[in-house]
Order: sequence, then structure tokens, then C-alpha cells
Amino acid sequence: MDSTTQELVRFNHLVELIYEGATAPERWTRDIMPAIADYLEAPAGILYSFLHTPQNGGYFFLHGIEQDHVDQYVQKYYADDVWKIAMAERNQYVTGNLVVGDELIPRAQLLQSNFYKACLSRNENMVQLLGSIVFGSESETSLPTICSFFRGSHHADFNETDRTRLRLLGPHLSRSLGVMHRLRSTELTLATSQAALDRLASGVLLLDATGTVTFTNHAAQRMLADRDGLRLHRHSHQAGLGSLMAETVSASKAIGDAIAATLRIDPYATPHFSKSLTVPHLSSPARYVLQFSALGSHNEFGGSAFAAIVFITDDANKIAIDPAVLQQAYGLTLTEARVAVALLDHESAREVADTLGVSPNTIRTHIKNIYSKLGVDTRARFVKLLLGVAKQSV
Repeated sequence: MDSTTQELVRFNHLVELIYEGATAPERWTRDIMPAIADYLEAPAGILYSFLHTPQNGGYFFLHGIEQDHVDQYVQKYYADDVWKIAMAERNQYVTGNLVVGDELIPRAQLLQSNFYKACLSRNENMVQLLGSIVFGSESETSLPTICSFFRGSHHADFNETDRTRLRLLGPHLSRSLGVMHRLRSTELTLATSQAALDRLASGVLLLDATGTVTFTNHAAQRMLADRDGLRLHRHSHQAGLGSLMAETVSASKAIGDAIAATLRIDPYATPHFSKSLTVPHLSSPARYVLQFSALGSHNEFGGSAFAAIVFITDDANKIAIDPAVLQQAYGLTLTEARVAVALLDHESAREVADTLGVSPNTIRTHIKNIYSKLGVDTRARFVKLLLGVAKQSV
């Protein structure tokens, strides 16, 4: 076996492992991060949602880094992170970007910084940085996420091969993590059974290796039954529930192409999870938004019986909450009520700030007051409470 074939076999095995993390989050720390780190010859790595702590609905998956080191960073040195500062100044937190520490700040300058001396120096392998922005701060499909790997001064520098490897892994990381995020309920548990999928608000389809739909959750059943732009078509002698189709030839072809590309899992040409497909309603200007991802062969839904998953969001079914209800029930000011409603549709204070045209610091102050008045301390509890308000006010 020549070196090119060996590289492809190794890469394909790693991609399969990454997709298995979509329905088994515990595997990121146990298996996936160590495997990627080994592939990149990096002794340390971290995959985390950089705007959300675990207490606020985010996640941290570590390899070669102690948890107390991360805790110390979050509590004491986050504001001093010279890499983070340089990335923010250069607007690097954009989906798909690749970042290299030595290009953000000269290594000599890093080693003289308080951030390195007080924080990074606890781990001799955290001098060089190679990172992929899996979901940027502008992301509307998943929590903003970065996957970073590190080497020490005593290691060889990250080279173009390392960059290419991580760049090619980026879309696969995005699809797996995108599925994991979409499957998380407001209590942050993962819907990994067909019964649990019925509790999700978005439509979910599970497909077999031929692209045939073999499972639809309740939300998807309602959307497909409306035949307002999407439907299932079952050919004679076809197993399962049928093929996902649109009411126009062009949209049906786009769906078929997306499913074929998803099942093919091309290591070098897989679209990012954020690259969604839209299908218009027939009866209104609203749209269905479809996102596709492969599933690992050892997924929690039924192993090899399911090869891919499709999420369907209906623009027409966005949750509407009257700000006046929040004012009357919880004593929120009109501005706080508007911020609360906007926060339900956006993941970060910056996104809410951009939507409402005010500063992120102002939004953070409002969020602190909102949480206090609602009696919640995490985003998960905030979302659950507002969903309950939405149901009561319908």
C-alpha cells in the first residue's frame, strides 16, 4: 500500500469516527480528540464552544489538557488570551477559518506575555496553535465552536500538511457537531432514540444507505402531510417510507443531490453543515430549511440501518412570544422583554446586539437582569421557561 493510499485509508477511518460522535458525545474526549491529535501529531487539543460554557449549554472536549487548567483559564485568564485578542481584532472567528498561532502573534511575543507565563506555561505542549473555526460567531445553525491543537517549542512547527489535514476535517466536524447540537433538547440531553426524536420541534428524517427515508418524527410527519412543498414518494417495490421529494423538479433534484453527497461522504468535498438547502412553501413565502449529515455506522438510532439524518425547519412555525406577556408575568421592562424574545432566536449576546442595534455589553446587562427576574441561571432553563410561555400564550 503506497503512502497516498495509506493517508486516504487513515483519513476515512477518522472521518467515520467523527460522525459517530454525533450521537455519542462521550466519544469526543475518549476516542475522537485523541485520534485527531495523533493524526496531526499534536500532544494536546481542545474542542469547545467559545461563547458558551458547559453551564450555559456549551461543551468542552479535551485531550492532553487538564480540566483544572481549563477552569483556571476561564476564570482568570480568558481576558488575557493574546491569541483570542488577535483573532477578534482580525475578525478570524468566521466559520471555516483556519488559524495558526505564530501568524496571529510572533512566538517570541507570546512567550513574553503574561498569558503564557501565568497560564499556558503550565503545559509545555501549549506554545504552538493550529485551530479550525468549526462554527463562527456568526453561526445560526450551531454553537460557535473552535477545534484547536497544540505543540510545544520542542516540537516541529505546524506545516502545510498539518493545515491541509485540519482544513479537510473541518466540514466533517461541523456536520457531526451540528447533528449533536440539533439533537440536544432544552435540558441538554441528547435525543438518541426514535421516541426521543418525536419530542424535538424540528422535523427529523432517518435514511438508509440507499437514501430511502425509513423514519420520520412527529414534526416531520406533520410537515410532509401538508404537502406544502415537501412530500414522500414511494415507488412500487421500494422498501421504507419512500424518497424525500419537493413539489418542483429543481428542488427535488437539489434534495437528491444533497442526499447522494451526504451518503457518499467525500473526504475532500463535503459541504459544511451550515450549507443548508431551502425549499419554498407552495402556499406562502415561508421556506423549509434542510440540513443533511451522515451518521456513523455505530450510531445510537439503530447502527448500520440508518446512514444519514436530515433536519427540517419550517420558517412558518417560528415560536412567537408576546413581550407584553413577559412584562405582566415576570415584571420585565419592555426592553428586557424584547431582548428575551430575541435571545430565544439567537445563540449569543453579540447576535442579539446586532439584531437590536445596541452594544453587546448592554445586552449582557439586560440578560443578567432577565435571568434574575425569571429565576433561571442557565440558557437551558431560560429556553425551557420561554417555550412554556409560548405554549401558554398561543
